[in-house]
Amino acid sequence: MPDETESNKATEDEKETEQTVKKESAPQAELEKRIEELENEVAEYQDRYLRAAAELRNYRKRVADQRAQQLQYAHEQLVTALLPVLDHMELALQSAQSEDESPEEILAGVEMIYRQLQDVLGQFGVKRVEAVGEQFDARIHEAVERRVVKDDAVANGEIIEEFRPGYKIHDRVVRPARVCVCVKQEDVGEENADEEQTDE
Repeated sequence: MPDETESNKATEDEKETEQTVKKESAPQAELEKRIEELENEVAEYQDRYLRAAAELRNYRKRVADQRAQQLQYAHEQLVTALLPVLDHMELALQSAQSEDESPEEILAGVEMIYRQLQDVLGQFGVKRVEAVGEQFDARIHEAVERRVVKDDAVANGEIIEEFRPGYKIHDRVVRPARVCVCVKQEDVGEENADEEQTDE
């Protein structure tokens, strides 16, 4: 009988151990399954990241190539507009070399080309800087000479002569106008008096 009790007890112990192992292995199996799912998610996110990074690199390269191409051909529209002016200039040169054309006809042709060139530049926002009769403005004018004027009709600081025209593209000055600026006699007298006091 004691052997039977011991054997029953051993069987019960084995059952309990099996149940404990089953209980312990159930959460472990769930954990392993969850770990596998998470590893799959991580792999998927890594794949997405690598694809996105590759797409971004390709996009940046494409944009850089487009920008380089735009810079290379940025002046195409201007050049296309200037070609007829160049054609007319060649015709004018041929006319000037022939003996059939009079100087007046050649001059009229050159004036036409000049107006055509101004029109083309105007289409691209190029404007001539106003100079003669305007007040001197250091932002758009470059004074290369000052001239004393006694005439009351001319204001002090007024531009009385233009040596080289200036040009703007829209509001940006690309070349200031070189000008001569009027200085009144009394202002010159005051400047000379100031210089004499400085010398003393």
